[in-house]
Amino acid sequence: MPFPDESAIMSRDPHQRRTATLFVESWPAPAPDSPEMPPLAYPAPHVIACSNASVLLDLHRGDIDMVVWGRVVPDVWHKALAEAPSSQTVFDMSGTPDELADALASRAVIKAFPPLVLSDVAELLSLFSAVTQDCPQRLRLTTESLDDTGFEAVPGALRLVCCYGSASAEWCSYPDPNAGMTSTLDSFSVAFIKGSDGQDAGCLHRICHAGHDTTAPGIHLIIDTVRG
Repeated sequence: MPFPDESAIMSRDPHQRRTATLFVESWPAPAPDSPEMPPLAYPAPHVIACSNASVLLDLHRGDIDMVVWGRVVPDVWHKALAEAPSSQTVFDMSGTPDELADALASRAVIKAFPPLVLSDVAELLSLFSAVTQDCPQRLRLTTESLDDTGFEAVPGALRLVCCYGSASAEWCSYPDPNAGMTSTLDSFSVAFIKGSDGQDAGCLHRICHAGHDTTAPGIHLIIDTVRG
C-alpha cells in the first residue's frame, strides 16, 4: 500500500511541529465468547486516529486497518451546513482523478452542492489520488437521507469516507454489531479504510442517516479504488 509523501501532509508551520500531538490507537482483540462467535474467531480492526494530518503516514503500516484524520474545522463549516441541502442530488462516477475533478467542477454539480463541500471534496480527491498513486476511482457524493445500511468491508484496496453536517458513519469491531462495540466517525473527520482482500478480518462499517426526522440530512463522501 503506497502512502502519502510526508511533505504533502505534515504541517508547514515550524511552531506547530513542536506542540504535543495525541494519537489514539486500538489493538485487535478476540471477539466475546458466545455460541455465535467463539473466542479468537474474529480480531477487532486495528485503528489509529489523530487530529494531525501526519497520522496519514501510518497508512503504510501493514497492521493498520483504518486511519482516521479527526480534523478540527472552523465553526463556519458547521454553520454553513446547518440547513438542509437544496436538492437530493447524487453524484456517482468512476474514472481517473482528472476526470472526476473536471466533473466536480461542472455547473450541475456546483448547483447541487455547497461550495464549501465541493472545495473540500476536491482537496480530499487530490489527497486520495496521491495516496493511491492516481489509480482509477469511484467517487460518490450524496445529500440523500439514507436508510441505515448493513455493515460491509471495503471492496477494493482503499476507501475514503467523510461525512458533512448531520451525516455519519459507523464501524464495528465484529461481524455482528450486537456482539461488539460500534464507534461513530465524527463529522468532517476523514477515514481511510483498507480493503480486507476477501478475508473476514478488516474494518466493517456503514453509512447512516440522520438520527431524527427533524435533522437536516447531511452529505456523504465515499471514494473507492477500482480496478482499471
